[in-house]
Amino acid sequence: MQKHGVTIIKASADLAEEQGACPKTLETRYGNGILPIDTYKKDLDELVPHKERMPWKSLRNKLQKTGIRNSTLMALMPSETSAQISNSTNGVEPPRSFVSVKQSKDGVLKQVVPEYRRLKNKYELLWDQTSPVGYLKIMAVLQKYIDQGISVNTSYNPTFYEDEKIPMSEMLQHLLMFYKYGGKQLYYFNTYDGQGEIEIQSESSDNTQDVLATQELDDEYCESCVI
Repeated sequence: MQKHGVTIIKASADLAEEQGACPKTLETRYGNGILPIDTYKKDLDELVPHKERMPWKSLRNKLQKTGIRNSTLMALMPSETSAQISNSTNGVEPPRSFVSVKQSKDGVLKQVVPEYRRLKNKYELLWDQTSPVGYLKIMAVLQKYIDQGISVNTSYNPTFYEDEKIPMSEMLQHLLMFYKYGGKQLYYFNTYDGQGEIEIQSESSDNTQDVLATQELDDEYCESCVI
């Protein structure tokens, strides 16, 4: 992540040097040599100790001389709609199921996760997670290097809770924990209701055969990636 951050910021600084900085560059943090890693919450060091592995110091000095060409450079967001077109997963979130049913104005689409046969044992499905804590911590670490706030969702599966009721106190604990580690915003609080996902129990299951009978689960043959 550090390498990508340096590359993106340096590219914009190089453009500023070549073509001029953006208007009011000194009103941006970049224009004053301040990087995203300079403003993260120090509580995050509890998860990942801070260590600068890239030439951040020289980049700060360069920005103070050249300014920045682009006032913002990075964003991570849920990509529910574009994921259907590109046959990808929903941004940085775990897929909800190996096969999902998605509906839009153009009709109903059954979408299979990319390269299911080869990667099915590598996927961690969203509703198999007993808690969003691990996901929230990962997003907090990513936020350290990203200059725009990440739209982060929390997802809860009631089957992992007593009487299938999710305590409000636990959701509040997760919210406060995310803030503590530098998270900027929580987007949706999702609850599993069994709608829109198709369970695949085995290669011979009826659901699998119905959905994948005419698909080889390869990107070039996958109907869900055809516009």
